[in-house]
Amino acid sequence: MRGTMAIYIDHLNYIYSQGTAYEKHALKDVCLEIPDGQFIGLIGHTGSGKSTLIQHLNGLLKATSGIIYFNGRDIYDEDFSMKELRSKVGLVFQYPEHQLFETTIVKDVEFGPKNQKLPQLEVQLRTFEAIKMVGIPEELYDASPFELSGGQKRRVAIAGVLAMKPEVLILDEPTAGLDPMGRDEILEQIAHIQKERKITVILVSHSMEDVAKYVDRLIVMDHGSVRFDGTPKEVFAHSRELEGIGLAAPQVTYLSHALREQGVPLDEDATTVEEAKELLLAWWKREKV
Repeated sequence: MRGTMAIYIDHLNYIYSQGTAYEKHALKDVCLEIPDGQFIGLIGHTGSGKSTLIQHLNGLLKATSGIIYFNGRDIYDEDFSMKELRSKVGLVFQYPEHQLFETTIVKDVEFGPKNQKLPQLEVQLRTFEAIKMVGIPEELYDASPFELSGGQKRRVAIAGVLAMKPEVLILDEPTAGLDPMGRDEILEQIAHIQKERKITVILVSHSMEDVAKYVDRLIVMDHGSVRFDGTPKEVFAHSRELEGIGLAAPQVTYLSHALREQGVPLDEDATTVEEAKELLLAWWKREKV
């Protein structure tokens, strides 16, 4: 069973500052299966445990109790290589400035594959493929990462992780602080990479609109536990409970509710603008017949 799972999380608990006055139970009995090639949205309010959870997946934090299996192997086994895990499970932090430190974009993106002790030609191929993949124009290749806009810095940080050819790509709030156009561009790029490379992507976000449009599966965290886990449609059906934990369904879902209350018999709730358009057109055609 575990061989087909990229990641299998078994009764994971994490307690910050255990045994002190500041003790905090940040993860409570989390059990999750994350198969290969899935596009997952991980959502929750601040303090829900989502950032703590993703830092366990590449070994940055060690569970207080419970086990994480990666490709069928217990990552807490003594002979398990954390270095190898971190090249297979790539994590892009919320603020890319923390991940960029070289003098040029190319050198920054090269850093990961060089660390993997790959031949120089392979390093170069992976570097340029990754930079191209995230849509950075050629004239910026020799620019300093620190001269870039927020959105471009984020692309460079993503390219640096992609160059290591991870099996799992985790993005912590990759659109934080970007304008709507920058947000859409980054998310489109991530969706494209996920389809092209068929890798597992875990997108941490607090924007329901963002996740509704792209992910196959939505995991909602609340006070360190998994509250909902299903398709976006299944999860957004719980709009009342989501509001109760400080989240909301996408605005389009509320529009569907309101239309139904006004007597427009939509078959289901829309979760994206595109879906709402299709449902309304279908209803309009039925009306005209």
